[in-house]
Amino acid sequence: MSVDPEETVAEAVAVRAGKILRVGSNEEIDALAKSSAKVIDLGGRTLLPGFVDSHEHVMRRGLMMDWVNCRSPPVETIQDIIDGLASKAAGKPEGEWVVGSWFDETKLSDGRWPTRYDLDEASDRHPIYLGRAGGHTAVANSLALEATGITKDTPQPEGGHIGMDESGEPTGRLDEIAAMNMVRGRIPQPDAEETVRLMVENWSTIEEMLLSWGITTVHEAHIKAPEALAYQELDRVGRMRTRVGLMLDGMAPYKGYATGDLARQGLRTGFGWSDRLYVIGVKIGVDGAMGSLTASLREPYANDPENYGINRVTQEELTRETVELHGAGNRACIHAIGDWAIDIALNAVEEAVDSAPREDHRHRIEHAGYVRPDQLERMARLGVAVSASIGFCHPIGDSHIAALGEDRLCGYYPMKSFQEHGIVAGGNSDGFGENWPITGIAGCVTRRSSGGEYLCREQAISVMDAIRAYTVNGAFLEGTEDEKGSLKPGKLADMVVLDRDILTVDPLDIVNTRVLMTVVGGEVVYERDS
Repeated sequence: MSVDPEETVAEAVAVRAGKILRVGSNEEIDALAKSSAKVIDLGGRTLLPGFVDSHEHVMRRGLMMDWVNCRSPPVETIQDIIDGLASKAAGKPEGEWVVGSWFDETKLSDGRWPTRYDLDEASDRHPIYLGRAGGHTAVANSLALEATGITKDTPQPEGGHIGMDESGEPTGRLDEIAAMNMVRGRIPQPDAEETVRLMVENWSTIEEMLLSWGITTVHEAHIKAPEALAYQELDRVGRMRTRVGLMLDGMAPYKGYATGDLARQGLRTGFGWSDRLYVIGVKIGVDGAMGSLTASLREPYANDPENYGINRVTQEELTRETVELHGAGNRACIHAIGDWAIDIALNAVEEAVDSAPREDHRHRIEHAGYVRPDQLERMARLGVAVSASIGFCHPIGDSHIAALGEDRLCGYYPMKSFQEHGIVAGGNSDGFGENWPITGIAGCVTRRSSGGEYLCREQAISVMDAIRAYTVNGAFLEGTEDEKGSLKPGKLADMVVLDRDILTVDPLDIVNTRVLMTVVGGEVVYERDS
């Protein structure tokens, strides 16, 4: 499947010097082949352009190898979390930090959040920090709170929230980075040199995962200096098979410090070290996450009627940052999940575009988890593109149904509406689930959660359009749609082979699809053992 505008389906592809030479019938391509040509017979399997995942946090996984993985499955209960943390603590000296990650309370049979007291059961001799899936909320045990000085008298941080019980005592819950960093900032970190070394050392494991899922290009969201240095080292020594588009750091401390620095250094969207490593924009942000009930909404959460979420910046701060980015020729990649946050993001983009009109700026909304109809019109008018986290639909859609309620589900990652309004939407999973592009394509087509619930079937799109979201649309979001994203002569020979024809299988079977082979620049970089 070429994924060109004509939806061409062909039998064979000829590749030369890392680029597609021709697409056609077996007879046409055989006629081009010289005796020295390498011929790969796929036995009628489905060949697509390589997947472009437009929002992930990949490199930081290289620093998480020592963390306790509390992802569900296999974790089913809070006791499972306690046991995992306790096992890690048993192998560490007293007083050393224990860090866990990726718990999701909506998938625990207990039906509640873990608290400081649960984590105390794992160890009362080690400070413990447990991050929730999504990275916008955490829980700390009593020793960690004590080390940080968080008590019932601690004032709430700007742009974050410390959970308190009915008596006013901290529960251990920390919402958003401003609160999380009060504890996380106390965890000893490797120095810059060691951080880079660890990320470079662990890259092969991370990259193999990406390639096994057919990802030939990934957009790395929110890159700080150590990650950037690690990527540059990997690129310098030729160890990057995946193509990586970097969103530079404009996030912390959400006050616009980074943008001026980037402009002064001459770094801007489009700068590249090679065809494997380049800058696609600057990541800035507004709100939190839907699952942790910190994405900001105009109407309260269905399962927490007093809660409207958290905005981490003011309108003035985001507008100032966006105007400066736009004026310097950079692409703003704005994290905005709830409709309130999207309003703030669109206000900022509108002022930026009005201040210095520029066609085809391609400023992006990252995620766009709940979008109102009036916002769709505005996105289209402003020329905003979307990196939609439709990959959330299958693995964590059930928790989002609870958060939004049935009445708002047709605004949940509204892929059909994006299409109808001419808004280019790429797909991403932002680290949730497995087999990210396939899971996202399944979410686009079925709108079905892993629990069997549907999130507004009216927003489903065709399989071919779902493939576009993870190929040519993803390329459009980084400005390289003329170089990748479809199988056309002259484009990069980035391709993926699937074990089934996802155009013809039962849509509910798409999620079970596996990648058999991944090709980057004409080179086979992954083959499934079977």
